[in-house]
Amino acid sequence: MDHKKAKEVTTKIEELQSLMIAYVTEERSDEQPLRYREIYDDVYFELEDAQYENPNPHKSLEVFWSYCGLKDMGTYASRRAYVRELYADILLDLKRIARNSSDPKHWKKANKVLRDELSPIRTQWLKAKNFIYSSPPDFENSIKESINSIESCLMVLLGKPNGTLGKLIKEASLDTDIAKLISQAYGLTSNKDFVRHGGVENQDINKHEAEYFLEFAAISIIYIRNRLKNE
Repeated sequence: MDHKKAKEVTTKIEELQSLMIAYVTEERSDEQPLRYREIYDDVYFELEDAQYENPNPHKSLEVFWSYCGLKDMGTYASRRAYVRELYADILLDLKRIARNSSDPKHWKKANKVLRDELSPIRTQWLKAKNFIYSSPPDFENSIKESINSIESCLMVLLGKPNGTLGKLIKEASLDTDIAKLISQAYGLTSNKDFVRHGGVENQDINKHEAEYFLEFAAISIIYIRNRLKNE
């Protein structure tokens, strides 16, 4: 996706959000449901083409209205907060692209293999990147999401939703040396208590380390998926 397309999709998403908020507050109109469905379809396919996981399950405003009742979103503030959070990670990334900011080296390659049953991991993957480039950045959580995305990939491909990376890596029949590297990366981040286990001791982690683990996660995901799929 180029910067021009990123701006166009951003505008459509923001209109979707405006329609959602208007419909569940005091600004409802008869024209909104049809307009919403038109834009929703456009955004859905454009996000799919750009290899984003669609975060919005509400195909109509009526469905969204029912969801608000089901989830006890009884205040306008809670509904607005939900809508703003829904596309938050994607909008942040689109706005980076619109400013012509480059992606990490292996970002697109990893996104391409996160398809089919692995497509839900794209949300986790996007969070890892956004934690680095958001303002203020959160390098610790970026590293956590990067390593967790490798773990999630193994869970899905091995059919072990309750597994941990340390155990799954032993079952994956990967190259021995590569398996050791992934295990060591997991162990390294585990030793940084506040990254994986909520520790309180200050750690010397900066953008360089976060970008390293993002790239490491990318090449690991590509390798694991291709190896286990025999591609």
